[in-house]
Amino acid sequence: MKAILLAGALAVTATPALAQAVTPTSNQGEMCAKAPVMPTPSGSAENRMLSDDAEATAKVAVSKQIIKPEQAMAAGQVILRAGTAHHAAVEYRRSPTPASLHTRMAEFFYVLDGEADLILGGTLTNPKCLNSSNLAGDGVAGGVSHHVKKGSYIMVPENTAHYFTNIDKTSGMTVLDLHVPTPAADQY
Repeated sequence: MKAILLAGALAVTATPALAQAVTPTSNQGEMCAKAPVMPTPSGSAENRMLSDDAEATAKVAVSKQIIKPEQAMAAGQVILRAGTAHHAAVEYRRSPTPASLHTRMAEFFYVLDGEADLILGGTLTNPKCLNSSNLAGDGVAGGVSHHVKKGSYIMVPENTAHYFTNIDKTSGMTVLDLHVPTPAADQY
């Protein structure tokens, strides 16, 4: 976890193969513009600004214990949190999950263990609005496949279809996942 977020942003910009496929290629998010906006979570949550590999390993063990036979992915185990709206979670996947597209946020992944193919770009097939800013589909048409494995850094820009497939059947795949809201134009 040592400087994962900073290193992730730097690694993605230095990886030409991934950089080619991360250009947003879809305006499908516009279909959800009239969907109700989900309210910001209420209440309070303790900030957790530091974590380490030992905690991530323990959270992965929890994920592997709680996943049900019919589930492709266990519920994410939060390891970092800033209030109620921002968090980083460890996610364990053992088979493909639905293809996704986020209209108001980028998504950062760091592969902690395992390997898979990541499909980036293209168009969601049979898209459905989950809420005003997230779509899910049955797959991706026209995306570019990238093989990712332990140590891979991935930054998926907003409005970019993506999903993991061909996940290692023996060990699954574990990622650190962080959603990064899109800043206003004057916040750069």
